[in-house]
Amino acid sequence: MRTRVTELFGIEYPIFAFSHCRDVVAAVSRAGGMGVLGALYFTPEELELELKWIDEHVGGKPYGVDVVMPAKYEGADAGDAEELLGKLQGMIPEGHKKFLEDLLAEHGVEPPSETAGRALLGWTDQTAR
Repeated sequence: MRTRVTELFGIEYPIFAFSHCRDVVAAVSRAGGMGVLGALYFTPEELELELKWIDEHVGGKPYGVDVVMPAKYEGADAGDAEELLGKLQGMIPEGHKKFLEDLLAEHGVEPPSETAGRALLGWTDQTAR
């Protein structure tokens, strides 16, 4: 039975699957639902590659892209992304940082890259743009 939602979105089933995994997005769309890619974490170049891949694997079915940008949020006046990052990093006690460094070294794990925390800082209108 067709519903207003299925007609509106051109899908067979009123099922929406939000995922950061392109494979899940494509599979849900091919199966008749609406796969939606959570695009907050990707750089523009990465997003372009992900969307190209999805286009090639959905069989012409529709899918969505979610770029979360809340209209307002607590702490919006905290400053720009670099300033906010500095404030957040400043809240971590040196003893905690040393513990983490030692733990990673003890188990042969490389420290996180410079871009490891970008998703957290991308959730503002300013940084998303």
